[in-house]
Amino acid sequence: MTSERVPRVEIGSTGIRTSQLSLGTWGIGKAAAAATIGDDETIISVLEAAFAAGITYLDSADMYENEERLGKLLTEVPNVPDDLLIATKYGHGKPFTADGVRRSVEQSLAALSLERIPLMMLHDPRNDEDMAQVYGAGGALAGLRALQDEGLVGAIGVATGTMAPLQSAVDSGEFDVIQFPRLYTLINRAAKTSGLLERAREKGMGTQLAAPFTGNILATGVRGVDKPLYAYWPAQPEVVEAVGRMQDRTDELGVTIAQAAVAYVATEPLIDVAVIGVRTPGELEQNVASLHTGLPRDQLESIADAGAVDEHLLGGPEFVWPFPVDRAPEELKDVVKG
Repeated sequence: MTSERVPRVEIGSTGIRTSQLSLGTWGIGKAAAAATIGDDETIISVLEAAFAAGITYLDSADMYENEERLGKLLTEVPNVPDDLLIATKYGHGKPFTADGVRRSVEQSLAALSLERIPLMMLHDPRNDEDMAQVYGAGGALAGLRALQDEGLVGAIGVATGTMAPLQSAVDSGEFDVIQFPRLYTLINRAAKTSGLLERAREKGMGTQLAAPFTGNILATGVRGVDKPLYAYWPAQPEVVEAVGRMQDRTDELGVTIAQAAVAYVATEPLIDVAVIGVRTPGELEQNVASLHTGLPRDQLESIADAGAVDEHLLGGPEFVWPFPVDRAPEELKDVVKG
């Protein structure tokens, strides 16, 4: 068990106080092979280590197909925090309708043995059409408001790795939280350089960066790694080279690239929570220890600067996919273009 403790933070103006690190639970369900935690015994050990370290926030989603398993395993974990926060999400390819979000909430409440979901987010809207459905008659926003009125849902948010829906969520004034995988990391600072985080903070919104390792090249680094992954797809050669330059700089500073990745997010004042994915208690302990590297902000920024790369190679300014269309894997080219 780690002896380090995870600091407590406020999530925007939601009134929610929880741990600065949230344990993502994608690996418990339908995850990419590189993110899968494994058998029940390992999952229980990861949860136990997380709680011992002071993590009181679990991040889930209906598309992870894990909530029944998670709910069951939580009954077998000793010392579950009294103030455990479980947030979940609905969407990711499903219609953003009031009926859809209600079904998802009801399923999550039953699977997780909850009376109320303290933070419910819409998952992965990708374009204006998705957001129009969210806001329209019979849309997910109206559904969330009804669920709030019934006391079944607390704060609400939008979770997506695509910039335009995040900007819409902030500008609308309708949501309490944004969650943005891979959009504020050592290699991609779009959430800040675009002004998104500053506008969200001005409105009192909570801000959560998911995937600080970008799935997962900033966890593994590139040395001795056969196929470094960005968003769980083979990273572009220029991205691999950029991370190599970052590792040269982390060597000079006496930290690993993974430690720097977590510390970089944790020391950004405009971000409340970092959602991490781990597969073992050892990885969990390493992530928690990364909060205490002691590196000043200017040194962390120097690591990011060493790996500056053309945003086109990370999916372009819209950040819909983790690679440019002309370099997409053959089996995905039609999907990316569509």
